[in-house]
Amino acid sequence: MIPIESFFDSRKINQIWPKVVCNNKDFTGQIEQRKKLRESLENVITLLPRPDIRLDMALNQSYITAEQATKLYKSLGNLLDNQDYRRIIFYLPFEFLPNRQCNYTDKELQKASERFFQTYMQAWQELLTVHDVRANFIDGDVLEIEHRNKDLPRVVKAVHLTPKLVEKNWLMVKDVIMLLEKNTDQILKNSIADTLPVLADLGLLVNQDIQLMQESSDWLVRNMARIIVSNIEHKNKKAKTLKEITFSSIQKELNENFFNINAIEYGQITEKREKWLKQDKKKKVIQILAQDMSKAIINSRLTNDEVKIFFNAESVAIQQVLIEGIRMAIESVAVSDIKASKALYARYQEILLMLWKNHDSKIREVLSKTFRRFHVLGIVHSQQLEELDIIFPYLAGPFSKNLELIKQEMNDTQKMASAIELNLELAQLTYPVVLVFGSCVKGYGEQSADIDIAVFVRPGISFESRPRLQSLLKKTFAHPKIGDNIIEFWLEKKKGYLGVRDFNLPDAALGESYWTHVLFGADWQGNRKVIYELYEKLLVPYMHKTNNARGLYLEELERDALQYRLMHKGYERFFPAFGGINTPHADAIDSHSMFWDSGYRELATKLFANKVFLPKISKQ
Repeated sequence: MIPIESFFDSRKINQIWPKVVCNNKDFTGQIEQRKKLRESLENVITLLPRPDIRLDMALNQSYITAEQATKLYKSLGNLLDNQDYRRIIFYLPFEFLPNRQCNYTDKELQKASERFFQTYMQAWQELLTVHDVRANFIDGDVLEIEHRNKDLPRVVKAVHLTPKLVEKNWLMVKDVIMLLEKNTDQILKNSIADTLPVLADLGLLVNQDIQLMQESSDWLVRNMARIIVSNIEHKNKKAKTLKEITFSSIQKELNENFFNINAIEYGQITEKREKWLKQDKKKKVIQILAQDMSKAIINSRLTNDEVKIFFNAESVAIQQVLIEGIRMAIESVAVSDIKASKALYARYQEILLMLWKNHDSKIREVLSKTFRRFHVLGIVHSQQLEELDIIFPYLAGPFSKNLELIKQEMNDTQKMASAIELNLELAQLTYPVVLVFGSCVKGYGEQSADIDIAVFVRPGISFESRPRLQSLLKKTFAHPKIGDNIIEFWLEKKKGYLGVRDFNLPDAALGESYWTHVLFGADWQGNRKVIYELYEKLLVPYMHKTNNARGLYLEELERDALQYRLMHKGYERFFPAFGGINTPHADAIDSHSMFWDSGYRELATKLFANKVFLPKISKQ
């Protein structure tokens, strides 16, 4: 039972939420409005042939109707009217933004799109004051709190949308330059500066704009003008020569890079983080070498005999380079010629299927990604995925359906929840309820992924009893997929309700009061009667209008559902690249992040509608 999903299930709402909530007009009105948003999104997105098609093109080609587009713009306009949900503009597909120089012939559609534009830009203006952790929109590489000696690098992410907004004629370059000149917020200024070379790459920032920048009284504006002029002068550099790809050259580069990575000393960080950082660096090395191999495949510079040498390699890393290289080559060809990409796949299909038979978990992981992405492109059929037992989960939800893919694990956790009641000592310390959350519930976790677990500690329990509590939890939740850190929410009584106690301790196992992604996004298992009591006493207060932390609660839902780790690694396991922002200097706005991918943005928008939602009601 996932609390946030109950809002959209008429049978469950009345079953699990108290009558005082279900009969609240504000509650039912917000549920109905969000239902319309979800339906309008679904009705449009399911009809689009691919994520990177503009909405006006989809209309012209009769994929969708004017009525469907009108309902979508109306629903989005209504959502953006609510200050609580204006962060959706970070994720809305750019293909949804109508060009301001073009008008729809349908009057209702034009009116709805105009209102959408107004509410979008109002939200954009408000978000210019918001400083987000930059890594949240890139790879999620955030240092643990206890090891930080300064604030994390931040960005005004709304500003990074500027190139797309100028492209759609929603902003003018002179307005962007003026925004940079007039502001004293250094994070805002730096974020604007990031976008200027990209605007120049796109041909949207011209000589007249550069001259204006050169004459500015602001040193950062003048400096950016110099950088852009320098970029233009060096634009016509000679193209790089293609690298020769041989087994020995790949093996040498892998060995050298892996040796250097293993030798890195990170100082005072956790062993888990150090392991993750080194694995991530090794994956990036494999990706770089795979890109070289894909170019060799596309340009017919890799013979079948050479491919066999890579195939027969004892090194798993070399085989990963081969698989990724084949995938990249086929996906690259598919962009312009799907028929040719199918022919290229036919050439390498036998090799990929033979590699699947070696049962190595790392090879299986890379191949699963390859076959899933090929399936999205129409290169691999559903039947082949079924034969290989490769599953496509419900990434946009409902997440409860993903629980069917881990039935054994869910049966195990249900038994553990029941075991709490049978252990008199543990039952006095905790409620007979277990929360299951993480990548397995959200669908993108690999088969080897851990299962995240949380429990509720009863009010009045002394913190000094924690060592004994943890010992009991470790015994009760002994399972190969459950790690050592079982999250503990320590509850306390608050004016007839319950609340989560916050401890000023750097302990990853202590749940905090703002962790709405767990409280509302996890699957609750255990004693049903107790679960319903906790819904009423613990969760209902999160919906009260007077709750000052509401913005934080919603951002946590957003961060968990849309960023960690869907944006960072989950999405690319299932979907090939669509769209993006690919210019010579787009790395300044983190163009390598899935944040810019049209397919990711489409999925993220659906997730926002499904998961970033917390009804607001008056306290009774």
